[in-house]
Amino acid sequence: MRVLVLDGPGGAGAALATELTGTGDTVVLAGRDPGRYEQMLDLRGDLNDLHRAAGQAVVVVNASGREDPRLVARSTSAGAAFVELSTSGPYLSELAGMHFKTPVLAAARLVPVLAGLLGRDAAAHNAGDHVIEIGVVLGAGDPDSAVDTGSTYALLGSWFTDPATGEEVLNFSGAREQVLPDGTRRSLSRVNFPDQQMLTAALGRPVRTWFATSDRFTSALLQGLTRVRGAGRLPSAFHFPGTSSWQVFARSGDVVSSAAARRQAPYAARVAALAARRAPTQEPGLHRVQDLLTLSDLHGLDGLTIARTALGVPVK
Repeated sequence: MRVLVLDGPGGAGAALATELTGTGDTVVLAGRDPGRYEQMLDLRGDLNDLHRAAGQAVVVVNASGREDPRLVARSTSAGAAFVELSTSGPYLSELAGMHFKTPVLAAARLVPVLAGLLGRDAAAHNAGDHVIEIGVVLGAGDPDSAVDTGSTYALLGSWFTDPATGEEVLNFSGAREQVLPDGTRRSLSRVNFPDQQMLTAALGRPVRTWFATSDRFTSALLQGLTRVRGAGRLPSAFHFPGTSSWQVFARSGDVVSSAAARRQAPYAARVAALAARRAPTQEPGLHRVQDLLTLSDLHGLDGLTIARTALGVPVK
């Protein structure tokens, strides 16, 4: 299968190319730097070059970081399926209002996919009406986490509606000490990830999302910044120091489903590669990647721990 990967800062495209070529796919890494990329593409202007390049590919994967619906429209009009890594709520809403002749898979990033898969798993193993709590602890010192951490900065100082109570909640407020799946205790604050609204609708049960970084100082700093006027304009490229360990978990009653590892890159590349391989088999139109994968797709990856416990006891 020929895959056109639109690359950008951060190396996500290169990691994906390595994952795909390792299983026999043909990958063309594209970007603006002729000394770096096999395919020279400028993702601005009329995008005619993109249309021609997409016409020679089965799938186009957007790892460039550019959130431009024209990239999707020009690629799909050339007959290629499309995989979008971005998880931006407004951008995905814009894509949802468009019509595509080929499949478009959205939100192919590791953390949102895991949040959805773990939330469904916890709900399936606890049939009560409990609120599902999803926690994300990102490795502040992991450059692969920078995109996910940076995307939350824009939420500083903004408010959202709690899916469970209907009350207005300030992002990065409501900090609560929680016991994490690895047994450590951390203070997590409320953050309006798109998953809590989408999963609330999909599961028919309220979903709340919580956030911290692996560094206590960084977490406390974000909790304080949310009350500072203009903090939401903090550059997304701003990167805090810290460790590379990360955890994502979902709790429903006494059932906790979790995933943890160090560094995101190898697991993020696997998720994006799975999305690229499955994209051509889907019906035309917009799909969310987390709806097309299962936790079993990620089992067996070196260094990734996926578990389910009930009152601290491992369960099958």
